[in-house]
Formats: sequence, C-alpha cells, structure tokens
Amino acid sequence: MPEEQKKESPTISTLMKEKGKLMMQTQSPITTKQVLQIFHKTPAIHIHQRPGKGGRGDFDYVTGVYVKKVLNYVFGFLWDFQIIDKGREGDQVWVHGRLTIKRPKGLEPIIIKEQFGSADVKRKKSDDSVISIGDDYKAAATDALKKCASEIGIASDVYGKAEFKELQEKPIPTNKVGSFLTALTMVKNASDIDGLMKYADDVEESDKLTKGQKDKLATAIKERVDEIATS
Repeated sequence: MPEEQKKESPTISTLMKEKGKLMMQTQSPITTKQVLQIFHKTPAIHIHQRPGKGGRGDFDYVTGVYVKKVLNYVFGFLWDFQIIDKGREGDQVWVHGRLTIKRPKGLEPIIIKEQFGSADVKRKKSDDSVISIGDDYKAAATDALKKCASEIGIASDVYGKAEFKELQEKPIPTNKVGSFLTALTMVKNASDIDGLMKYADDVEESDKLTKGQKDKLATAIKERVDEIATS
C-alpha cells in the first residue's frame, strides 16, 4: 500500500487566494479576483484623520471619492446607490441609503446593502443661518455609501478596526517560542476574517518566527477562516 501523501501546509502568501476560493465555495456572487481586490489593504495615502466628537481623539476615514473609485474598479460601474429615505433631527440630517451591485449578465442585483449616514447641519457664524442643507444631505449620503461599501469589505481595515483590535494591539513578541504560542492563541480566538487576513501579513513579515512556525500559523489561519465563514 503506498504511503498516504503528506498534506502540505499552506503558505501565508496563499491565504488571500484561499479566502477567495472559500467565498466562491459559499456561493458568493463575486469572483475570486474581486474578493482579492476588495480585501486589499487600504493604501495609507487614502487614509485621512479628523477629530472625533466629544474629545474622543482622532479617527481614520476614507473619502467618498476613494470608495467610488474602488467600486468602479472592482465592479466595472455595475453598481448604483439610492436614497431610500432622509430626514432631519435638530442640527443633524440623516439618510437611509442602499448600495446595489449588479451581475454583468442580465444586470440583476446580486448584492444589496443598506445603511444610515448622518451629517451635522452647517451654520454661518455671523447669523447662525443654515449654509446649505443640500450639501449637508449630500455629506450624509456619502456617509451612508461608505458604510454600505464597508459591509462588503471596502476599507474594512479602516472602519472595522474595533472588530480585530486585539490582533492589532498584540504584536508578535521577540521570543520565537513565545511569539509563536501567542500568535497561535490569537488566531484560534479570532472572530473576524478581515483581522485574520491582516494578521497573516504581519506573520509573513515577522523576522521572529521560523519558516516552520509560519507554515503552522498559515494552516491555523486558514482553518479558522473556514470555521468563521461556515458558522
């Protein structure tokens, strides 16, 4: 009887492709190539900062222009955004928006995401009159669009940081054995696919892990991604 062929461990660099295949296996309407494009790390040049409300410090964001460019690049203009409802609450306006991704053949909807966006009403300092309520609604609509896009993965590394904060705040320690055990524990306890894929990059770039440890972590990450996706 021939010996059973030993199963090879996936390398870290193949994990994004594996995730793309996984998405296809779970009957995702988007292609592997589109998955890889969506979950690509947001370039630093497109990440901006602005102060949070109530003195909560600065937070990162991407512009509506960037989100629209990614949608156009990934889906070839086969998307649209609709305002379902809108309103005003005191000095804030809100918009209920719907992002629809269409199939190339037939143009029927294949992905629909809905979210709410908001914006402060801007006033003149001189007489406290409203500057442009239309611009305020436009800002709220852009906010809703960005939230819808983040739900399919666009700039999710920017807007979803809280979901994998633990992965970001616990870098690989300097000791090889400790770093491997710490990394393995973090992977097994992770609950966010985007965070796992980002952590895979950190593992690959680490000079504190051996090749064997990286291969084992790659296997653990793939298995955990499979578990999350099928749960």
